Amino acid sequence: MHFRKIKRGVISAALWGALLPAWASPAAADFLIENVTLLDGTGGAAMAGAHVLVKSNRIATVSPVSLRHDAGVEVIDGNGKFLIPGLIDSHIHIQKNGVVQNGKTVWDRHFGMIALHSYLYSGFTTVFDAANDPDWVFSLRADEQAGKIVSPRIFATGSPITVPGGYGDEIVPGGGPPLRVGDWSMARPELDAYFKQRKPDVQKVLIDRHGVFTPLNPSPSVETLRNIVKLANENGIRTTVHAASEDDFNDALDGGIDNFAHVIRYPSSDGMIKRLATKRVALSTTLAVFQYIERIATDTAFLDEPIFKAVVDPAILDRQKTTERQRYISSGMSAQFRAMHDAVPVNTKKIFDAGGVLTLGTDRAWGATSHMEMDLLHKAGIPLQALVRIATLNGAVYLGKEKDLGSIERGKIADMVLLNADPTQDVKNYQAIAAVFKDGKRVDRAKLDVPANRK
Repeated sequence: MHFRKIKRGVISAALWGALLPAWASPAAADFLIENVTLLDGTGGAAMAGAHVLVKSNRIATVSPVSLRHDAGVEVIDGNGKFLIPGLIDSHIHIQKNGVVQNGKTVWDRHFGMIALHSYLYSGFTTVFDAANDPDWVFSLRADEQAGKIVSPRIFATGSPITVPGGYGDEIVPGGGPPLRVGDWSMARPELDAYFKQRKPDVQKVLIDRHGVFTPLNPSPSVETLRNIVKLANENGIRTTVHAASEDDFNDALDGGIDNFAHVIRYPSSDGMIKRLATKRVALSTTLAVFQYIERIATDTAFLDEPIFKAVVDPAILDRQKTTERQRYISSGMSAQFRAMHDAVPVNTKKIFDAGGVLTLGTDRAWGATSHMEMDLLHKAGIPLQALVRIATLNGAVYLGKEKDLGSIERGKIADMVLLNADPTQDVKNYQAIAAVFKDGKRVDRAKLDVPANRK
């Protein structure tokens, strides 16, 4: 790839803890990508020989013919390359590692940053954290928005909502302390205060009558769901729901939920599939979490694949193969997820075929598992051409940010990935990354804190 007039930020090892934004280009500079094959994320046909001009942090022009440009504009030769929107993972949990100090858990910031760098290195310019410690995740979000750290765009829920004794009341996905909604008149003021103070981007609600560890859980009524959704929407906040069975999904749809955090995990009726497609709610696919936890019990070889070794710290991989593997086995999660082996991908393909809105999500914590998700989606029968939109624009729809993100169109923010190979020919080609651009700036992938850069 030919770059002209490229400016690179420089950082010393001593400055690692500060994670200064010098890790990317120091400022958004106008640049032009010439003669590239464009897959714009909208689902349309590829445009060969496209020219994409970026001014400041926005896409100024997309043209099938050469463009005049001002002197000083950086010109990037895209000949033989493929340009896609920045990838979006619509369901992650930023990993944490904490120590207790004076009775309070203090999270290791570096531990979270190496996870975020794994996404950026892997071409994911946006992530949605679907439940986490609010202080932790919202501080990271604030620093990302202020340009204080090099990171994908962070959208977050913080604390999920459940009912007393319901799913997530004791065992909380991602470690976020739940907001318990019982009597609505009592819960409403606390919830409204949370929305106004924390400003979650998408509020997650938990409905799971069967749960992962318990045979039966209380669940919120449809009326309670409607109240939650109404209050969230009044505060400008979209909603998503962890749901499992058809009963859970029907209640969520009746309650007006905007999105689903998973595809239905049990064999689903045609009526359910049709209802999801007709409602046009977006569903985060999350095949990876089921396959990951199932497979790790019997064969951890997938953790030795190049993408895992490139972006996941060796110590973390070793812990996954030992401590975490035993936890998944002894808890019964691996066995339970094995029982869902067929239903989740089958339901995913049915929803796609019915015209439903799927968006790539993993319920995991590293960029490697996001690429695993793409592979699993393709194996489930999703065409590679359609996968581009599922991994980009549909994620922006899930977040309610499709006016600014998710596709390469005039006026949108310049979050893009330049690939050395065609992702519509082989899903592995999403890993053939030549360059990542976020907010109109080229990310210096060689400076990200991932194992691939420590050799």
